[in-house]
Amino acid sequence: MNISNIKCPSCGRSMIPVKLHCSTCDLSVEGHFETDALTGLSNADQALAIAFIRSFGSIKKLQEALGVSYPTARSRLEKLVEKLNSGMQMNPPQSSTIKRLENGEITVSEALEVL
Repeated sequence: MNISNIKCPSCGRSMIPVKLHCSTCDLSVEGHFETDALTGLSNADQALAIAFIRSFGSIKKLQEALGVSYPTARSRLEKLVEKLNSGMQMNPPQSSTIKRLENGEITVSEALEVL
């Protein structure tokens, strides 16, 4: 199950994961967990990203693997890049790093490495 696409049945907005559970030892951890950019993609977009990586970044090899034309493969990649870019703009790493620095979770040198 791809949890990144689960919508609230009441308002229709995306839901965020708040509980992790180990079925072996029955331990549960609750909190607000961040997901990465790839987790936020649909299964089809994740499959496209994997196919592109397996093609060693070659659109020509990707088109052959997908059985589509070069312009179609390129167009799909462009849409994927747009989705990744828009997802990254919504939660910029700079603001979360600065917030972690303000909370004393990281040092100034660690913050500078991330920024």
